[in-house]
Amino acid sequence: MSEVLKQPAVLGAPEVNLKGARLSSYLPAAIALAGAVALMLLRIQWGPAGIVRSDSGLMLCALAAYLIAAVFYLTNLYAPSTTFEKIGLGSATVGVMMNLGSWLVRWVAYREHDVAIWLQQGKPQAEWPWVFRNIPFANLYDLSLAFAFGAGITTLLIAHRKNFRFLGAVSLPLASLILILARFIGSEIGGLQPVLDSYWRPIHVGIASLSYGIALVCFATAVVYLLKDGVKTEAMAVWSSIFGVAVIATVSKGSVLWLGSVGWGFETANFGSYGSAIFMPPRFAMPLRAEVPYVGWLLVGAGILLLAVVALFCRYLYRDDQSAQRLGHHVLKAALLLQALAIVVMVWQVKSVTSVVACADGARPAGTACVSRQGYYMFWKEMAQSQGMRPEEVLRVPRAEAERRAAAFVQENQGQFFLSLNANPVELAMLITAFAATLFVIIFSFRTERLREALPDKEKIDSLMYKTGGVTFAGLALLLMTGAIWANESWGRYWGWDSKETGAFVAWLTYGGFLHVRISRGWTGRAAAYFAVVAFLLIVFTYLGVSYLLPGLHSYA
Repeated sequence: MSEVLKQPAVLGAPEVNLKGARLSSYLPAAIALAGAVALMLLRIQWGPAGIVRSDSGLMLCALAAYLIAAVFYLTNLYAPSTTFEKIGLGSATVGVMMNLGSWLVRWVAYREHDVAIWLQQGKPQAEWPWVFRNIPFANLYDLSLAFAFGAGITTLLIAHRKNFRFLGAVSLPLASLILILARFIGSEIGGLQPVLDSYWRPIHVGIASLSYGIALVCFATAVVYLLKDGVKTEAMAVWSSIFGVAVIATVSKGSVLWLGSVGWGFETANFGSYGSAIFMPPRFAMPLRAEVPYVGWLLVGAGILLLAVVALFCRYLYRDDQSAQRLGHHVLKAALLLQALAIVVMVWQVKSVTSVVACADGARPAGTACVSRQGYYMFWKEMAQSQGMRPEEVLRVPRAEAERRAAAFVQENQGQFFLSLNANPVELAMLITAFAATLFVIIFSFRTERLREALPDKEKIDSLMYKTGGVTFAGLALLLMTGAIWANESWGRYWGWDSKETGAFVAWLTYGGFLHVRISRGWTGRAAAYFAVVAFLLIVFTYLGVSYLLPGLHSYA
């Protein structure tokens, strides 16, 4: 036994450098944090009419700064320049400052909102809850701001090192996508169920936000490792194109690419149509959709081109067909163009629509969106159940009669219907994400070998991936523990297999597997990178899919 103990341990984990960096290297992060606090103090001092008027304006500034920083970080990889590095670092610092400042200003707005209610109720100031109660973690918009901040501050803390300056070129565009999602979700301040009002809420959700941000950086590092390790950009294009086709096939409840008459809980319109959800005042989302002209067929075209990309690049990868490779890159660029056109036309159409009405067959007045009749039956069923009809009573109503009642309701209330980009935030964000994935593959395909040479050694990238994955694992463990305590305080049980609880648990197990096989089995490099990619996709599903697709106690966020 003593001889065994004398043998050195051989683990799959990379050697960890415990030497600290100079304090001055953390100055950008310190400036960002101090600037954000200053923005909050200005908002408190001058109020909503002062210099800092709204959190949404600061969020848009953060989005712009992140994108500018990403452009200069990426340019620096192709054409190294101290100037590009400084501009990228400065822009990233401003982005993190505006990102956190937006969240802090929102905290002030939440407090003012509640104070106004308490004053109206005549509640004495001595009975007002303390300010920690108003911390902005009440909905998915608040969580998205914190998620993006977690990614931004992690990038700032890492990218100051010479070997890791590449990080912002990938992580900051991903953080920008989170802010774009927040923009389309909407920044309305809403209340929280009294049963959820606990000091464990900001602790639990705060840990979740920062852990998700670190996981995003781990994912970005894994993607960069795969590029450095020689994974062909054509293989990346295959997977990004499959993702793009999956997005196009599922938006608008499946009406774009599917020929069937019934979608997922919603009857689809004709093939090639894209429908946007309808609102009624003040912002009540109706289970109906109005067809947005031209968008559906642009998405169909993009989907067909992406499928062609998959076929061409698979032929190149498996048969080394050089002509298929060249043609595939041209088709990929055409698909990118159609994806961009579809998004632009969608935004323009939704913004320009002046009325949403039930159109006659073959008629579409200018500036009008037509309510899709294919959803009438499902709409009436939901409306009837919300008004107290039992499910068996609903089923006894003939389909034709149900559609007639739904049509009468639409005809009577169509003057109140309107469209908004906030109606389908996840759909629009996923379309933009698919576009961004295609764009990144095209960028990586440009002078790929030069890009690989500009990246640090694989061992250093692998080490960063391991460390960020380990921190994510620890963060998710704290998330589960604090969530269990909060659940017991609110619902009287520690665990209920709620959809979001289960998703977070599976993601935590995946990161645990990532660390386990790395240490015990020596799975480093490419295998570990694939593990990190899958783990982050599970986090994204927990973050978005549960909130919009699956019922549960976490559906509010």
